[in-house]
Amino acid sequence: MTAKNDGGPAFPSVDGRYAGSLYLGMTLRQWYAGLAMQGYLASGCEQENPEFRLSAWAFAIADAMIAEGLQEGEK
Repeated sequence: MTAKNDGGPAFPSVDGRYAGSLYLGMTLRQWYAGLAMQGYLASGCEQENPEFRLSAWAFAIADAMIAEGLQEGEK
């Protein structure tokens, strides 16, 4: 099973260090998912479906954004 493309670090530092310890921060996938959740929650939409999982939806959006970015890079 291959690992899901996480897009790499969202805000990489020059040397990968922060406050004297190794700190790579969040991935681009996590950043995109957070933005998708923020937009959804700010929209005021309410989900009637009890099976709806906002985090799963947000990560699906993030995966689509990363995939689209990879396709754009191939053009």
